[in-house]
Amino acid sequence: MTYVLAGLMATLSFLLNRVALRYIGINAVITCGPVLEECAKTLLAYYLGADIFYTHVLFGAIEAGYDLVTSKHRLVAALISIGGHSLFGLVTIMVLSVVANIVVALISAAILHVAGNITVIMLSHRKDDV
Repeated sequence: MTYVLAGLMATLSFLLNRVALRYIGINAVITCGPVLEECAKTLLAYYLGADIFYTHVLFGAIEAGYDLVTSKHRLVAALISIGGHSLFGLVTIMVLSVVANIVVALISAAILHVAGNITVIMLSHRKDDV
């Protein structure tokens, strides 16, 4: 179930992110994109009884595959995808275990995801300027 769900959520997130990019522009990467991804991964895994952490890890692996094909910095982007989404999943389950509220857990991971995207963008631009 987790494998199927991760694949479906990666596809859904890819499509939602494309729509967000079209209508919002590049700012979607640091605004609604992370929120859409976290909602897609977490809520369906939670309500369908799939493993939330492994759904995030597999989602990151799928995104890493995409990064290996499309990114300028293939390996680094792929590793960040796997590590980042694994971290978001870990935060989600840790917060969920403490507060027993999926919305709070989801918001926590989404905030971390936004912060992570901002950091990666800032570091990549900084490196390009040097």
